[in-house]
Amino acid sequence: MVGVLRFFKLGIASSAGAAFLLAASPSPATAQVDFGLTGGPTIADFSGTYVDHSISTWGIVIGPYFEWHFSPHWSVEAGFMMAQMGAFEVVTPLEEEAYDYRTSNLQIPIAVNFRTPFFGETWGFRAFAGGAPVINSGCDVKPSTQFSFDTECSADTPGGEIASSDLLIQFGIGVDRIFKGGSGLGFDARYSVGTKNLWSEAEANGLTAKNGVLDLKLRFWWPLEGPRS
Repeated sequence: MVGVLRFFKLGIASSAGAAFLLAASPSPATAQVDFGLTGGPTIADFSGTYVDHSISTWGIVIGPYFEWHFSPHWSVEAGFMMAQMGAFEVVTPLEEEAYDYRTSNLQIPIAVNFRTPFFGETWGFRAFAGGAPVINSGCDVKPSTQFSFDTECSADTPGGEIASSDLLIQFGIGVDRIFKGGSGLGFDARYSVGTKNLWSEAEANGLTAKNGVLDLKLRFWWPLEGPRS
């Protein structure tokens, strides 16, 4: 818990520091730095040789972000997100029954956006790719036949201990409605693929279990500096 709190404080400090540096650094006259809030549902699942069968589970992702528009078509964004993931009815070759998993994590997504206007300058299309370091802050497990979660993941539960961190590779598309003055409202769909083995039981038996999650998010933003390029 202390490590999670330390990461939380570090993430806030890093985001604030990044915003200050972007605002204070010299930039082209047309550049804009935005602050925004984003959130929406997640549709998550596990994949790999540890997973014989599973179904997706719903969660939520929410948090602030900063975006620097450094050219008419390109921008860089970074955020600090709290997200729920997991999978239900997970059948593995090492367990006799199916289990449900619900995980919580802290993410720092960083992405490069390519954007282009359509319908004049009031609407924009985005395509983006990047990555997100992840700290797993919680995990619950239960038999799929049980209604509610009441057991935290540990070395003695099915699947074993969850990995302390992950790195998500992310890509997606979005549509923005841009208002006078540079503020706006947008929607994006983002798919993330985990790169690290999640479960100690899978690792110990030479198997793999990795995250896969689709985010569907609304975005609201306000300019901190400069007109939108």
